Amino acid sequence: MKVNEMVQIHAGAMGLSGIFIYEKFIIGTIVKVNKKSIRVHMTHIKYATNGEITNEQDMNEEATFTFWKTIENKQFGKNAGKTVDIYKNKHYGIIEVVH
Repeated sequence: MKVNEMVQIHAGAMGLSGIFIYEKFIIGTIVKVNKKSIRVHMTHIKYATNGEITNEQDMNEEATFTFWKTIENKQFGKNAGKTVDIYKNKHYGIIEVVH
């Protein structure tokens, strides 16, 4: 993880079936890296409902994401089967950083 590296922030709400109903994806750039946190400048956000994009807009905000835990991701997707560090921010969501 380096300064100026692009990251995707993810947050969402699941239904009873375990599928995300409401999601938001934020694109940003890392501006500062510390031992237990990263600071991200966020530039674009997409909202999705039931897997379909419902709204997109530009944004210009910065937030700090604190280290939460390291896991072996056993879910589906681009990081499946990899060890990742998870950083979280209670307002914006989580960032997965692959080892």
